[in-house]
Amino acid sequence: MATRNKFFGGGVGRRDVLGALAALPFSNTALADDTALPFVGGDVVVGCTLLNDPKDDHRGLGRILHYDAELKLRRTIVLEDTTHIVQGLKFGPDRSLWAFDAFAYTIARFGADGKRRSNFQAPARSFAHVSFAKDGRFFLGENFVGEKSRVPLGTTLPFMPGTRRLGDGHLFEFSKQGKLLREHATPVHGGMGGFQGMTASAIAADGRTLVYTSESGPRIMRWDLLDRTPLADLVGGADGTGKMFFDVRFDEAGRLLVVTGRGIDALDDAGRLMRSYPFGSFGWASLGTPRNGFVHASNFFSGEIACLDLASGEIVARAQTGVRKSASGIDSFPA
Repeated sequence: MATRNKFFGGGVGRRDVLGALAALPFSNTALADDTALPFVGGDVVVGCTLLNDPKDDHRGLGRILHYDAELKLRRTIVLEDTTHIVQGLKFGPDRSLWAFDAFAYTIARFGADGKRRSNFQAPARSFAHVSFAKDGRFFLGENFVGEKSRVPLGTTLPFMPGTRRLGDGHLFEFSKQGKLLREHATPVHGGMGGFQGMTASAIAADGRTLVYTSESGPRIMRWDLLDRTPLADLVGGADGTGKMFFDVRFDEAGRLLVVTGRGIDALDDAGRLMRSYPFGSFGWASLGTPRNGFVHASNFFSGEIACLDLASGEIVARAQTGVRKSASGIDSFPA
């Protein structure tokens, strides 16, 4: 197992979940969920809702699992104001943690000290991830699009208040102070179900090109943040080809990392494949921020999380969250 040096050179109330946690196959003892614990360099967080509704396979007790750099569980954070899967975890430039429930329209935040901050108040849209610009602006992506799913689901998708629409799949731009600046009418693919909007995005080094995906869709799309117009796809693809993309991040070398379900592909700025990192199983869908040559990923189907050495291609650490079809967002705390 890798060490911390190799990687890097409060809940909002009280709820008794210890019995539920004890039933899960964790090999490490975590602190109680109401005990604030500061994040330190190399720590890893993953959204892992405790699914407990037999009538809704996305509904349950919202949780964030907090691991150390060796992927040993440190504590479990409970979110009492979420209703469904917690996803889109990301540490911001100020080292605060953002987490999303696209069903409850909830955007939770935690300080570097591990204490819960006030939720970010945004328009009632299905936001599920955040991207940060170097000048302090940030962008929220709308997770859902359209009016319904074209495939059967085990959950009920929420309509925007006062409408019969799930969403528009748009990008919303905010100032550093959190003021809404504008809504970008970004076109999206819809993914396999037709309802997946802008589910993941990353800002290129030029500061104006946003790269984004519709989960499980065959395209990697681009948007000009300054001209507010669509650009040619970085990677195009037709439905039915078996190609699918999930989360995206730029690594420290400038490559675009994209999760393909079975692993991670590294692409150049023209969309050409530079390297593939196979993970040996299907269901890998979420990426963390690449740091110091490593990146973390989570498997939605199996509940597994892993740390990849981008230079060697070796998976240097693994852990099992203990919940299938729940792990939906992962990130690591900067040194």
